Amino acid sequence: MKLNNLKSEFLKYMTKSYAEDHVRVFIFESFKFLHPEIDDNFISDALYALEKDGFVHVFDADGVAYETTLLPNAICSVEEDTLLRKGYSLIKEIRSFL
Repeated sequence: MKLNNLKSEFLKYMTKSYAEDHVRVFIFESFKFLHPEIDDNFISDALYALEKDGFVHVFDADGVAYETTLLPNAICSVEEDTLLRKGYSLIKEIRSFL
């Protein structure tokens, strides 16, 4: 799996958890449960990359992304992206009527 795909999947997982249960803090094991076949360092790298993008804050312990906190701008970004996709779908639907 590519790092960007893993980042996107983790961000989607966290924002969905926030939307459903208002969970903002995730421990490393929750990501490992999603992908037990992936190396711990690769999982941590994906989470560190999300931190560099400004979507999460990572608490590091012994070189592992021990605890990850979803930041509000990540939630806003995903919500905006969803609105853009819905708007695009609506435009395509209107065009099909014309």
